[in-house]
Amino acid sequence: MDHECNWYSEIFDYQSVTDLAVAGSGNRYIAESVMDRVIYHADVDFVLVNWSGLNRIDFALPRGLPAGYRDPSSPRRVTENSQYWTNNMAPWRDRSVSLHIDERLTRLMYQEKAYRSVKSQSLLQVILLQDFLRARGIPYLCCFLYDYANLDFDHNHLTHECQSEGFSTLGSVAATELLLQELDPKHTLWPAGLDWALTQHNDLFKDSTHLTTQGYRLWARELLRQYHARHDDHQ
Repeated sequence: MDHECNWYSEIFDYQSVTDLAVAGSGNRYIAESVMDRVIYHADVDFVLVNWSGLNRIDFALPRGLPAGYRDPSSPRRVTENSQYWTNNMAPWRDRSVSLHIDERLTRLMYQEKAYRSVKSQSLLQVILLQDFLRARGIPYLCCFLYDYANLDFDHNHLTHECQSEGFSTLGSVAATELLLQELDPKHTLWPAGLDWALTQHNDLFKDSTHLTTQGYRLWARELLRQYHARHDDHQ
C-alpha cells in the first residue's frame, strides 16, 4: 500500500504514529518489522497492521549489502538485523524475465500452480504476529487490502487468466482454509480495501491494486465507522 498518503491518520492521531510501512512489502516483512519494533523499542502501545498480498515473498538479507542486491524500497525495508528484498511482482515462471535478484530459489517458489506454499507462509506470518502481540498484551487491530477469501483476486499468469499484472501479485485461499480460520475476527477492521472500493461509484482506483489518496482516506473512514458501529451494537 502507498503509505505516503497517511491514510491511517483518519483512524489515529498522526502525531502519535510510528509508520513502519514500505510500499510493495509482503507479510513477512510486515510481521517481523512490528515484532522488531516491539522487541528493540519499548514504546509500542497499540498496533495497526494493513496486511499485504498473499503472493508476495520477502527474503531476509544481511544489512549493508551492495546496491546491486537492492530494489528501490529495500534501503527502508530494514529491521534491527536484516534488510528485506521483496518479490512484489509475483508470479513469474518465464525464466527470461529479469528479477532484482535473479536467484533460482525465487523462481522455484512460484512453480506450484496454486502457490499454496507461498500463500501458507504469508498466512503464517499473520498468525505469528497476532499471537506475538496477544502474548505481549499489546492491543492491536488489523485490516486487509483485499479479502483473502475472495477468489476473484487469485488469477495468475501461469494459467493466463490474469489480465492485470497487479492482480497477479495478490492471491486468495478458500474460505474454509484452516490457516485463515486462525485469524481472530475481534481484532479485524472491515471492509477490505479493494473489495470496498469496487462497490463505490467514485473513481477511487489509482491502478488495479492501489487506491487514490482520497480513496485510502475514505476507506479508512469506513473502517472506523464500521468498527464503532460493531462495538456500539455490543454495548
